[in-house]
Amino acid sequence: MPNFTIYYIQCFAWSPHPAFDDLFAVGLVSGRVELIRLEATRVVRNNVVSTGPVATLSVRNSRSCNALAFCHVDPNYLAVGLDKVRGDPSLTIWDVQSCIPTLSLPKASVSSGDVVSRPQPRIARAEVGPRADARLLQQHAPTEVVSALSFLPQSTHLLLAGMSARWLRLFDLRSPTSAATNVASKVTGIATNTMDPHQVACCGDATVTIWDIRRLPHPLLTFTEKDAVADGARPRPGSVVQHIEFSSSRRGMLAVMEKDSSYVRFWDLKRANTADGSDGERSRDSSQSRAPRRSWTNLPWTASTYGARQGVLELQDPSTVVLADTRKTKNFSRPLASFALVPNTHPFSLTSEVMVVNKEGDLELYVLHDTPKHTAWSSRGDLAIAVGLSHKIFSGFQEKGPPPQPWDIPVNHVDNESMPRGRGKPGNPALALGKREGSGHPTLSTSSVRGGLSKSRTYSPASFRHYPLETSTTRTEMSSRVELSVERSSQRRLGEDSVKPKGQPAHEEKSSSRSRRSASRAIQQIVEDDISITMRKRAIRGYTIGNAAHNAELTRDDQSPPNGLSDLWAWIRHSQEVLCVPTPRILGYDFSNQGLQGIWDGFPTLPRPAENKSSVSLPMELLSTSFGTTAADSNTSSTPSPTGFPGLLRTFSQSSDDLSYGDLDAAVGILLSRQDPEPLLLSPSLQTSKLRQRQCALQLCGWSMKDDALSAEIKKWEKEGQHSRAACWLVFTDQYTKALELLMRSEDETHHLMTGTLAALIPGGPKSGELREHSERLIVRLQDPYFRAMLTQLTSRDWSEVLEEEALPLRERLAIAFQFLEDKALSLYLHRTVERVFTRGDIEGLIITGLTPSGMDILQNYVDRTGDVQTAAILSSYTCPARFRDVRADRWLEAYRDLLDGFKLFHHRVDLDIARGQILQEAVQNGDLPPTFEWAPRHILIRCNYCSKPMNPAVTDALINDL
Repeated sequence: MPNFTIYYIQCFAWSPHPAFDDLFAVGLVSGRVELIRLEATRVVRNNVVSTGPVATLSVRNSRSCNALAFCHVDPNYLAVGLDKVRGDPSLTIWDVQSCIPTLSLPKASVSSGDVVSRPQPRIARAEVGPRADARLLQQHAPTEVVSALSFLPQSTHLLLAGMSARWLRLFDLRSPTSAATNVASKVTGIATNTMDPHQVACCGDATVTIWDIRRLPHPLLTFTEKDAVADGARPRPGSVVQHIEFSSSRRGMLAVMEKDSSYVRFWDLKRANTADGSDGERSRDSSQSRAPRRSWTNLPWTASTYGARQGVLELQDPSTVVLADTRKTKNFSRPLASFALVPNTHPFSLTSEVMVVNKEGDLELYVLHDTPKHTAWSSRGDLAIAVGLSHKIFSGFQEKGPPPQPWDIPVNHVDNESMPRGRGKPGNPALALGKREGSGHPTLSTSSVRGGLSKSRTYSPASFRHYPLETSTTRTEMSSRVELSVERSSQRRLGEDSVKPKGQPAHEEKSSSRSRRSASRAIQQIVEDDISITMRKRAIRGYTIGNAAHNAELTRDDQSPPNGLSDLWAWIRHSQEVLCVPTPRILGYDFSNQGLQGIWDGFPTLPRPAENKSSVSLPMELLSTSFGTTAADSNTSSTPSPTGFPGLLRTFSQSSDDLSYGDLDAAVGILLSRQDPEPLLLSPSLQTSKLRQRQCALQLCGWSMKDDALSAEIKKWEKEGQHSRAACWLVFTDQYTKALELLMRSEDETHHLMTGTLAALIPGGPKSGELREHSERLIVRLQDPYFRAMLTQLTSRDWSEVLEEEALPLRERLAIAFQFLEDKALSLYLHRTVERVFTRGDIEGLIITGLTPSGMDILQNYVDRTGDVQTAAILSSYTCPARFRDVRADRWLEAYRDLLDGFKLFHHRVDLDIARGQILQEAVQNGDLPPTFEWAPRHILIRCNYCSKPMNPAVTDALINDL
């Protein structure tokens, strides 16, 4: 700076004059404005710093100068904003062209070639008085305070001003008497966008507002620091935005700094088109028109909360602005006073430079690197990561040929025979669920003991696998797909310059290359293990509606943490054999898709059928004896059942005068007579009023407490090396001697040591307090959940504490509960377990709730945790809308159908629709759905072109009422 000092500077502005790159204006507290050149003194006094030429613009009444703004198109125009004073305007427009000769240097005067012709239109000169300065063109705002000013980038006459902390005012200076446009908004700072001349940002208090001058007074977007909470921002109470600035080299990038802040935050604004294609008067009656598909571009947060919807019909362009990304600089050691964005001379640079100054006057240049925010995940499994001019594509799978068609997929049956589902072939015989190797139940398989359920999204890229990565030729080839190089300057800034310093060891370069390949392989494997690829693999292997046993086999092969999905499908197959053969409807109850909770607590009956002379009334004796038919005999039609469960939706008509209609205990008794008529043997001390419900629930769990069945399972567990499991159930059934002998036969020495503690805790002998405390400490340290459950039962004799051992399989815990808990305690345990599985999104909890509205809540949390919309769509298709309506089921189904179309598995999607249509057809035949039910949405609807109302509203209303 020159050696003269300017006291009490309020504001300043750089001049964009093409002949001077060092000219700026300074506003003082007195209201005077001075035009100064920084290099003037060095040229005039032989490089000696001294005073140079200065041009002054004076005011009549002394008051503070708050804002200055040069016109970008015609730099000779200067707007000055002042404080309010009586009898003197606060906004003045100056023409400083006459000051150019004064500011020119003697040795480097402005040549004729440097003088640029004045652009049009010119600002009109107003009547400002005979004694006024000739350079003064116009005066405005006689009774207001001007806090911010800015000319629009491509205009000589449009000026924005913040007035009295209440208004944003747009002046048209072509006429001194033209009316200004007022917008109610507190404005303390204005930033124009040189790359989008119609876009303006204003700040007031802690809010930043984005405007389009063609759409005043309705803002495009408002946001605060709270919108950056996902980026780690912590909004401060009472914070105020001090300075904002648009980037001149990055489209839509806005820099914002709060007062006393130690960082500068960058926001990326993106223009998007709304999905709502309505315009003008055609959208007046929105209730009669089809609802548009919502997208992220027209969500409520994309516009401000006030005044946005009022002006929708007035907008000619349906585009809007959204926040695409945010990032910030580092936290500087001292609070910042101001900042300025540095223009970037390199096109498509990967960095943004910002010059900051703190309150101590220290300057620092900070470089902010871009993040690879251009990340797109294709519905077909490809992940594209791009930044700058470089991009990389990770393929989820490689198509070596067309995928198999649905009718060519081999389906595994119980007899281990594989047969294709050919077109026109006879229906599949009834499937019976057999025991697989290593199963834990006498009649139904179970998963091995596992730890606590993972609460993270197991299939998402956000949850990285904890397993070693293996190198394969296929993955290496896929990881080296299309990759474009970035400009060398950007690579140098990112530390990726290929030029190595002399003397650098070669092994460091090899190590760096190896680490990059390892990272690429890690990302590639994450992409391949994503849930979308898993769903595609399942789909092309026949994972769909109609064969629960086949679905159980497919999901057991999933390379993912155990989530009970395979066991759920096996349970569904088993439960439908128990509940739905030959019919699920008994005495007014529909047992299809019910879980253990419905069997125990009961559920509503079906509407009582009307009198029908043609209906067939089956006597109670016939019902109790005819249900022993095999599954194969119950499905004699050549058309396969759409659900794969014979008789799932088929009904045996019952007369309305049936005396047992609505008797749940009698209905459960009929279910038991189909499978095992022998009564359940309970503990003598257990009193229950729901013996039949307990026995039916144990059958649904696939668990038998008969001596011969349990002995056979214990022998099998011992043969498989599951000694702790076998000993645990021997203790539960009071066979303590056999438990000790079984553990002593084990080859594991820890099992031998456990016999001492077990012998000391056997009922009948004296137990000291020290032994009880030792057992409690031992339970905490044991790793085997069966040993923990066994010692807990022997120590506390409380089955509720045993059931808190969640490492045991869910169905095994349910079998314990139905075998040993009292009625009240059992009801409480079922409700408590439902709450737990709902919170965790454990899909195996459907064993308790069944495919009921409560089960849909568990499915929703399961989808939120895993992203497996495929399973949710298939499971919900069994009951929605055949049994009840749920909007979430419709969303899952549409999402899965779109996913199949994205994978180009069109025949698989059609196969899904056909199977679902057969379910709906049976529901219509059974009276669960009205005959007018629409299986698919209408493709043609005739409606009025003026009011958008349907031409046949009566039919539409009838359909809505039926639903």
